[in-house]
Amino acid sequence: MLLDSVQKGKRISSEAVAMLRKRKLIEGRLPHIFIAKDIAQVTDQKIEYTKHKGLDDKKCEALLLDSLKDHGSLTKPEIVRLLWDVLPDQLDDKQKNNKLDYLLKKLRMSGKVYAKRAKGISVWYLTENM
Repeated sequence: MLLDSVQKGKRISSEAVAMLRKRKLIEGRLPHIFIAKDIAQVTDQKIEYTKHKGLDDKKCEALLLDSLKDHGSLTKPEIVRLLWDVLPDQLDDKQKNNKLDYLLKKLRMSGKVYAKRAKGISVWYLTENM
């Protein structure tokens, strides 16, 4: 009954969340909880699970770095188009933008990428040592 509510996106009590989490039946943070991977596999909801979960940061980073390697450079709007749909469905637009900004900042601070401004748009490049 509780898992059905989670699958339908209905709110459940924090006590119910704690109980389901303890039994490893759900994942995510309130209010964005979803069924666990094992449950999704048994109930034939693998695709929905993957969309809720999104790609992890390492996979997003690898996708971006591979694209920069292939194309030489990407504008910020192109990076948004590349990664937007692989971010978790649970995030709203502001959270997705923040996640992308953080990813770019992390890559820049680690010396993997750098940006230049061209006509008011940031253009991102791989550093020489990549």
